[in-house]
Amino acid sequence: MAFPAAKLPRAAPGPWCDGLGGGAFDEALDVTITALNATLPNTNSTGAPLVLASGGAITGAEIRRFATYASFPFNDYTSVSLVNGTLVLNGANTTPARALAVEEGSQLGFLVQNGADPSAGAQIYCAVADIDPAGHGTGHPFLAVNGDTDSFSLCAAGSQNVVFWKPLAGGSEDFDSCYPVKLQLIFNTRS
Repeated sequence: MAFPAAKLPRAAPGPWCDGLGGGAFDEALDVTITALNATLPNTNSTGAPLVLASGGAITGAEIRRFATYASFPFNDYTSVSLVNGTLVLNGANTTPARALAVEEGSQLGFLVQNGADPSAGAQIYCAVADIDPAGHGTGHPFLAVNGDTDSFSLCAAGSQNVVFWKPLAGGSEDFDSCYPVKLQLIFNTRS
């Protein structure tokens, strides 16, 4: 099965990919991010599609966060690009967004506001090729934040199933609902 090649940098990826090995890269254009259950069988090899769901508002801006399409069936931002260690949201006629820093117990969030500079987002993201010597991989790269591909969970947060990094008991999520996932980059193919 062939997948479109990521736009790999000519030089080594930035420091946000340190410690992730030779399969790490920090540029991939026009991808969809999905959540693959890490503990139970999945119904497919790609996992649940994620969209940018409403996560609240502050004066003059909106917060967006990754949630499953099943829990938030709207999709203004049709794809994401990994560019120089930050995530850039793509969508026609959408407000620009900047990736926010991700701390332990927090969601993967974006500040959406007029005048936001997507290239100035937090440079904390990297992708890692799914290389399984036993041949059990999915063939899709995994997303890393803060040098970690293994600490994502889907958790109930209100009516949405939201991605958290290293969820904490007592946080904004329903901690008992959390289960571990791997975030995959699915390259979009357009005809």
